[in-house]
Amino acid sequence: MGMNKVERLNTRCLTKLLLLGSIFSVLFLTGCTTTTTSNTAKNKEVDIEKVVENRLQLALGYMGQGNHERARDHLNKAMEVNSRSPELHDVWALLYQREKELEAAESHYKKALSYDPKFTRGRNNYGLFLLRLNRTEEAYQQFLIGSQDLGYPKRAELLYKVGITALRLNKNKEAEDAFTKAAILSPNMSAAYLELAELTYAKGDYPRAKALLDKFNSTKSGASAKGLWLGVRLEHNLGNQDAEASQGMALRNLFPDSRENEEYQSWLKNERKTQ
Repeated sequence: MGMNKVERLNTRCLTKLLLLGSIFSVLFLTGCTTTTTSNTAKNKEVDIEKVVENRLQLALGYMGQGNHERARDHLNKAMEVNSRSPELHDVWALLYQREKELEAAESHYKKALSYDPKFTRGRNNYGLFLLRLNRTEEAYQQFLIGSQDLGYPKRAELLYKVGITALRLNKNKEAEDAFTKAAILSPNMSAAYLELAELTYAKGDYPRAKALLDKFNSTKSGASAKGLWLGVRLEHNLGNQDAEASQGMALRNLFPDSRENEEYQSWLKNERKTQ
């Protein structure tokens, strides 16, 4: 007997449901496959990073022991895993820098930054490399770019380096701005206060310079020749003879062979001549 109208309708509905079920099954399986593939790729990427990182730590350890050959072995093995790792090229640069192979070192610094322009630690190392070669303007630019990385853990130190290189380039305004930012980010960075005190003294603002020098002394353990010599000049200009003599004596006794003491002794002779 043939199917009646209702049976034919039920059969068609069942067929459609089975078809839809098949389609959903395929889509579900495809989604699972895509997710699995994506997770596998991510896991593989993480594994590669770990391998490279372990190799780099071993290489740095051997470099610290002076065993450059073992360090080089680990760097070469890391290259086999990921030759485009900026961290890897940064360590290569440090190795060649120690070996005085300066062209090779700079080549690796540039590779590191080309692979990741936001690799601030590598940029800092490259800046220090340039500074040691007295390529101050280039070093300044590297430090300046790096200091714009707001998330860099040692940003205050980078800003201090911006200030130091700016001073060498006679960019006093840029130096003052950089030292001020460094002091804000790291209130215990005594060196920044000393540089700010020197700059403020040069502008003739002696009370503010003294306040900055006091801040330097309160955040630093122990005296420094540069700080004492600035203190002598400040107290002299402020008319505090006892404080001037006290800091001069400390400079002479604690740092007899320093450049600052030589300048102080020369200054004393000139002062006596004018009296």
